[in-house]
Amino acid sequence: MPSALLSEYETQGFAFRPGLLSTEEAGIITGELERIIARDGADPQRIIMEKDGVTPRTVVNPHVHNEVFDRLVRHPALVSAVEELLGEEVYVFQSGVNCKAAFNGDVWFWHQDYPAYYRDDHIPLPRMVNALIFFDDVSSMNGPLMMVPGSHQLTDDMPENTDQGTSYSFRYTSPDVIKEQVRLRGVVAPTGPAGSVIFMNVNVLHGSAGNLSPWSRRMMTLTYNAMSNKATSRSIRPRHIVYEDRDLPPIKAMKRDCLTSLGGASV
Repeated sequence: MPSALLSEYETQGFAFRPGLLSTEEAGIITGELERIIARDGADPQRIIMEKDGVTPRTVVNPHVHNEVFDRLVRHPALVSAVEELLGEEVYVFQSGVNCKAAFNGDVWFWHQDYPAYYRDDHIPLPRMVNALIFFDDVSSMNGPLMMVPGSHQLTDDMPENTDQGTSYSFRYTSPDVIKEQVRLRGVVAPTGPAGSVIFMNVNVLHGSAGNLSPWSRRMMTLTYNAMSNKATSRSIRPRHIVYEDRDLPPIKAMKRDCLTSLGGASV
């Protein structure tokens, strides 16, 4: 009999686990994120800015160059859940922290992640899980992630690249497809405390509105891929966005206190 996690994931395309990480762990992560932004804010390969050229939009692959984030991706609560969902060992395909700054965090237009992973990164199957980690408390006010339940069943839409008026180009879904999927399935927007995690199928339609509130909504998109599902050839996207994955070993979970035992920042 499938677990509650697996049953939710297979039915809805996602499973939400409020407070999976502790408040203390979330605080350690956000403190380190702020140090990364202060240090690397002028480096376009580390941080993508909003259209104003000043407000951080996304911190790119922080786990590659930062020990706190390297430990985060090995957190046993994340690794064990993803291995259960995929039924095998995994590695980190890519990660990014979407900053959704107070007052000025721009929209993320509706999209599925897998069309880009397939067309641009040559990942053969959607045997991937996005762990979406809340770094701040998320409410209805500060641009929560919106998802279409069951839309992981939409597997044949391969849109072209566009920027949708933002500073980041991607294979955003067409309005007609979005309207039809929402008509059929509805929309949900999970909210909860910092440390909450959504485990999401990479074919789920999702997006978020701009953040006009005075509260930031920082959220990590951490994409795990099954070891049997590595790229068949190199990605056409820049190396700092999608690195070469074919020789990467599986992630090994650390102990539960992997973040709290670290204490201060490590770079």
